Amino acid sequence: MNASKVREEGNFTEEVKEFIPPTHVSTDPYDIEATTGDLSLLPKYHYKFKEEYKATHVIRPGSTDELSKLMKKCYESSIPMTIRGAGSSCYSASTPTRGGVVIDMRRMDKIHDIDPKNMTVRCDAGISWLRLIETLLDYGLGPKCYPTSYKASIVGGFIVTSGKVGVGVLRNGPMKNAIRSLVFVKPDGSVEKITRDSQGDLKLNDIISSFGILGAVAEVEMEITLLNKSMEYVGYGFHTYEMAVKFFRTLKDNDASKPFFLSLSDKNFEKYAHWTYPARAFFVYAVYSDTPSVTSQCLAFAKDVASNLDGLAVEGWYLKEKWRDLADTEVNVGRWCQNLIFQEYLVSDDKLEDFYDFYIKKTSRQRYRNAFYLMSGTKGENRIKLFGLSDIANSREFFGIKAVFNDITNFNYRNNDSLYTIGVVNTQYFLKYNSERASYLRNLKYNLDPEDLLNSYRLTKAKMRSWRLGLLFWIAKRLYKTA
Repeated sequence: MNASKVREEGNFTEEVKEFIPPTHVSTDPYDIEATTGDLSLLPKYHYKFKEEYKATHVIRPGSTDELSKLMKKCYESSIPMTIRGAGSSCYSASTPTRGGVVIDMRRMDKIHDIDPKNMTVRCDAGISWLRLIETLLDYGLGPKCYPTSYKASIVGGFIVTSGKVGVGVLRNGPMKNAIRSLVFVKPDGSVEKITRDSQGDLKLNDIISSFGILGAVAEVEMEITLLNKSMEYVGYGFHTYEMAVKFFRTLKDNDASKPFFLSLSDKNFEKYAHWTYPARAFFVYAVYSDTPSVTSQCLAFAKDVASNLDGLAVEGWYLKEKWRDLADTEVNVGRWCQNLIFQEYLVSDDKLEDFYDFYIKKTSRQRYRNAFYLMSGTKGENRIKLFGLSDIANSREFFGIKAVFNDITNFNYRNNDSLYTIGVVNTQYFLKYNSERASYLRNLKYNLDPEDLLNSYRLTKAKMRSWRLGLLFWIAKRLYKTA
């Protein structure tokens, strides 16, 4: 690094320390390394050895005012910014692609107001879902929905990634429906309050699933709900996917009472995610939260449906443990391998069989340790997460699994569905198949951020062109077959 560059960075650091406590302004290389990755190993493959992508600072603002001043300083100095939550969404969603400053939101963790009368809470976007849930519990209240990664993830992250699938979503609707208003900091540091009815340059729909390219969510006002007195668990094993998905879909479509949480998994997922697992090949799991009379009716309904589909009831202790460990199950799969590879898909209710058939077709041709996990979102939508368990030393297997996921991704888009999470790694698919939305976001981002300083290479432009990616995976599949 040349002398003038060092001086510029030194001046910037000292200027930022005037409004953010010095202990929260870090240039430590270990802090930067730890903060610029996520739960996957993808950033290590894509960015670890590319010096120009590495951040120079990790800065942790503690309030909307500090965040606004920091972003204004970066904008005026043409310093790239990467907004980071807890790094739990993966796909390099919080990985710098142009260096600069990583803005770690987790110090912004205050609850400003809980209003039991109007059933709302107002809090900082950097608060963890776990802390918010535990605080609301003292009032007999809870969020309407939240992600399964609630132990680690933050409120703002669920908003800007998707908020379409998670705990409570099937019963109460997606995160977007719960939001009353947001305090939003634009790339130039200006602050704007955005409500459901806002008609300015930015609307709530622009921010949902924007992956931070338009600015940073600083504060959230959202609707909350009363905690119900009864929680019951349902779990049945099935010999075939067809029977399991029929049971899953029947519970989902039961308008009398929607599950608070609903999932379908194969035996591999249960085996890798838990120390013990059900005997049959597929497992459907539902959690009901309502009055005692309603939850008892739900249990009876599920039992009747399962008996007609040859479902085998799973013991109650396992169902309770699964709920207790819900936030850890997807991460637990990684303990069985050195390199956990995964991809997430948004799949329509009526295409669950089509997706699974194609998945089986691909995995039977290129065999690797795999797992399948399906989670219900709102009516009509589901998240499917596919896992590949690989060895870091076996690069052919790594790229071979990635090539399989590439084929499945293209199939899913051609089937008029999409990926669930985009980030940096998946942007090329978004550009190829969602060109109209990408063009809209590109124009909006240019008006707000003409230098593309904020969360660059997400949704509006990609690091790798589609044809190069296709060629890479075509070669990878053939190398894997010969391995």
